[in-house]
Amino acid sequence: MAGMFDNNIFTLIQKTLDFRTQRQDLLTSNIANKDTPGYKAEDMVFEKSLQKALHADEPGLLKTTNFKHFDGRNTPPLNLVEAQRIHSASPFPDFDGNTVDLDREMAKMAENQLMYNASIRMLTHQFRMLKTAITEGR
Repeated sequence: MAGMFDNNIFTLIQKTLDFRTQRQDLLTSNIANKDTPGYKAEDMVFEKSLQKALHADEPGLLKTTNFKHFDGRNTPPLNLVEAQRIHSASPFPDFDGNTVDLDREMAKMAENQLMYNASIRMLTHQFRMLKTAITEGR
């Protein structure tokens, strides 16, 4: 059960919750600017960056004999992963240049909220496992 005390899981959940919160703010901003002429909708992506950082502990491309050696990977530590803002333009912008598609933004917000809730449940489960280990199952 060594994985239960792995700090990476808590860092992963923390980063996920932070990114989900930031994304929700960004999606809310898109919706608030639905009627702003020329406003370009944005979104946030971070799943691939998190996935890449999670595999940073796997053996690299090159053999190393010292911790200071470069192993050929280009992966940041999990706690340094950053989300990327991207344009989330509708393929059919409004006549005033606004690219916010209200239906798409609402669907993204709903999906983001579900993923946030799932992350909270995962965090709660991790704390329950720690509590069980500390109290020896009592």
